Amino acid sequence: MTWDSSKTEYELTKWFTPSKPATNNYVDRGPLDRTIFREFAQQGRQVLVYGPTGAGKTSMVLDNLEKLKTRYQTKSIRVTMTNTTTVESFIAEVAYKLQLTRMVQSVETKETSVNTSAALKIINWVSANLGGQKKQIQQDIREQYTGPDDFTILEEALFKRNTILVVDDMENLTGTADELRIRLAEIAKNMSDDAVNYEQSYAKIVFVGIATTAEQLWHDVESLKSRLATISVPYLNAHESQKIIQTGWQQAQLSGSIKQVEKTAYIASGIGKVVHELGQKTGYAAVDDGSQVIRDRYTEDAIHEVFEVNELDYEEQLNKAKNKTSTKTTVRNYVLYAMANDDRTKMTIQDILRAVNELRDADDKKANTISPALTQLKSAKFDILSNDRNSWQFKDPMFKAYVREHKDELLLKKND
Repeated sequence: MTWDSSKTEYELTKWFTPSKPATNNYVDRGPLDRTIFREFAQQGRQVLVYGPTGAGKTSMVLDNLEKLKTRYQTKSIRVTMTNTTTVESFIAEVAYKLQLTRMVQSVETKETSVNTSAALKIINWVSANLGGQKKQIQQDIREQYTGPDDFTILEEALFKRNTILVVDDMENLTGTADELRIRLAEIAKNMSDDAVNYEQSYAKIVFVGIATTAEQLWHDVESLKSRLATISVPYLNAHESQKIIQTGWQQAQLSGSIKQVEKTAYIASGIGKVVHELGQKTGYAAVDDGSQVIRDRYTEDAIHEVFEVNELDYEEQLNKAKNKTSTKTTVRNYVLYAMANDDRTKMTIQDILRAVNELRDADDKKANTISPALTQLKSAKFDILSNDRNSWQFKDPMFKAYVREHKDELLLKKND
C-alpha cells in the first residue's frame, strides 16, 4: 500500500495534542486513575485534582468523567478560570454551557409597617424553545430554576441534571477574584451537605489547580476540608511518556526504534505538553523528509525546536551554575545531574545525597556536603531550584528537560 503523507500528518495532529488536553492519546495511569474515578463516583464528595503545570491533570479529569458518564449517565461542563474571571462572568459562562438563559426580575413589594415599597430580586434560569419572529411571546419553557441567588440555582441545576462542574486553572483566581473562590468553596460545601436529597445524582464540583489551591479553599470555608478529596497528580513517568509517543507514531504509520522513543520520552521529563510536542514535531520532520521511518536527526531537530524559544536563557543559566574548568566536577554539577536524571518531580535531601554519592563513588559523604550547593542553586544568583520543607525541585520544569539534554556537560571529571 502506498504511503499517504497527508494522512500521516492528519493523524499526528489527532494523536499528539500539545495545546489541549489529551483525549485520543490518553495513557492510563494505573492506581491514580482508579483513585480519581472512585472519588468521582462517591456521591457528595467534592474533588480537587492538583499538581504542577503540564502534569496532565485536565486530561486525567476528562478521561475519568467519560468513564463516569458510561457508568452513571452523568454529564459535565468545564469552565477555565483566568485572571479576569469574575463572579458575573463565571455565572454567565456556566449558564451558557448548561444551555440555560438567565433572567432577573425586580418585583415591587409593599412594606406593611410603613408606607414604602422595596424591590425584591428574583432570578430565573430557564431552558426554552424559542420560535418565530416574536421570541418573547412564542416561548415554550421546558425547564426552570428560580431563586434569589445564582449559586443556589446552580446547585439545584447540577443535581437535577446529574452534572459535574469542572473548574479548571483555579490558581488564576487571585486578588480581586477572592469573592468567586469563596463562593465556589461555599457551593462545594453545600453540595456535599445536600447530596442526601438527590440519591440518583452524582453531581459535584471538581477543582483543578496547584497545591496551594487546597489551602485557599480550606481557608475560605474551613468545613470544606472534610468534604473535599485532594488528589495529587505528578508528571508522567517514563513508561507513560513512552506509551504516548509509541501510540502516536504507530497511529500515524511511522516507524521508530525503542531507543528513539526512550530518548524522546526522557528529554520530555514527564511534562505532558512536551511529550506531545516532541512526538508531533518528530513526526512532522519525517513527513517533510518523505520518510515513514523516524531518524535520529528528526528527534534532535524536534528537541532543538522545542527549546529554541528559551535556548539562550537556559544556556546562560546552565553555564553560570556549572563548573568552568575541565579538571574538576563541583558538587553543584553533581546535584544538577542527579536531579535532572531522576524521574521524580521532588527529591528529598537524602534522595539527592544518595544519587550524588553514587556519581562520586563515595558512600560516606553526609548531607552537609551537598547543602551549600542546594542553597546556592536556590539563591537569586542562580534561581534554579526551590524547596518545600525537605523536598527540592527545579523551579522551571522545562529547564530540567534542558539540563537532561545537556547533562553530560556536567560530569567533567568522574571523581572529586
